[in-house]
Amino acid sequence: MRKPFLRLAAALAAVLLLAGCGGKASAPSSSAAPSTAPSGTVAQPEPSQPQAGAGDVDVDLTTLSSTMVFAEVSSLVYDPIPYLGQRVRMEGIFSVDHAYTMEGEVDLSQNYFYCIIEDALACCAQGLEFSLAGDYAYPEDYPAEGDTIRVVGTVEFFEVNGFRHLRLGDAVLEPVT
Repeated sequence: MRKPFLRLAAALAAVLLLAGCGGKASAPSSSAAPSTAPSGTVAQPEPSQPQAGAGDVDVDLTTLSSTMVFAEVSSLVYDPIPYLGQRVRMEGIFSVDHAYTMEGEVDLSQNYFYCIIEDALACCAQGLEFSLAGDYAYPEDYPAEGDTIRVVGTVEFFEVNGFRHLRLGDAVLEPVT
């Protein structure tokens, strides 16, 4: 008697879940075609398309609102595969981090540079590491920590000590307008 009741309850729950999701959705406000995915998979949103006048970039985050920039950077960091190989322009706060020795001492010979994006309320921040193309020395050739920067680079993975990391490679700093 218990098994038929459990099956009925599971079937009823499934019907209610499907019915709850069956309402009419409002049409998207953009003119982009909806993405389609094979049966059984979830369609992933496409990364931001280049804006008019964006130049040599695939994703120009400088044209988005503060809320959308934070959302797009979070998407890039947490699901980077769709962005690999794309040129990204972003504007944020310059930050630098240093490596540590096995003894826990700061190793100033290894520096990691970041562009930090804050959300609209400035309560949360998300950053992306970048590596400048060319031969630059820190701190001489870099902005002061906390300065607003604009960086353009290619989304890539790189490996350090057997661990894979994400960054904007072959990056250049552009003037902030």
